[in-house]
Amino acid sequence: MTIQHRTVDIEASAKLWSEGLSASQIASRFGVSRNVVIGIAYRNRDRFPPRQKRKLARSRRERTRRPREQAPEIQAEPEIPATAYDGERLTHAKPLHELTAGECCWPLNTGGPYLFCAAETTGRYCRNHHARSLPKKNEGKA
Repeated sequence: MTIQHRTVDIEASAKLWSEGLSASQIASRFGVSRNVVIGIAYRNRDRFPPRQKRKLARSRRERTRRPREQAPEIQAEPEIPATAYDGERLTHAKPLHELTAGECCWPLNTGGPYLFCAAETTGRYCRNHHARSLPKKNEGKA
């Protein structure tokens, strides 16, 4: 008697499956969990044909998404030309990992290995490089 009951459930659930009901909907009709229906469908694949994947409606986020604007081109900062002072400091220059507190960290060259000024200072840069780091005032302004 138990075997006939299972057969009826399988046949009935296969019919509901073919009508397009979901596993959860079929399970609620029989008073079982969704996983029971999934298990029956898995073991009886000949009666539960695979469904074609439906294209899901676009989410609200995708519908309201605006096309991305092109990021503005990042302009390279103008290179600060080396001075005679920089040339003199090259003999005392150090790589960054050798600098200690109180040494100027102004880069003296543009290619690796990078070397830094290392002159004594109370701030980040020595006097010369601190002055070069500040923007020049327009002298021609009235």
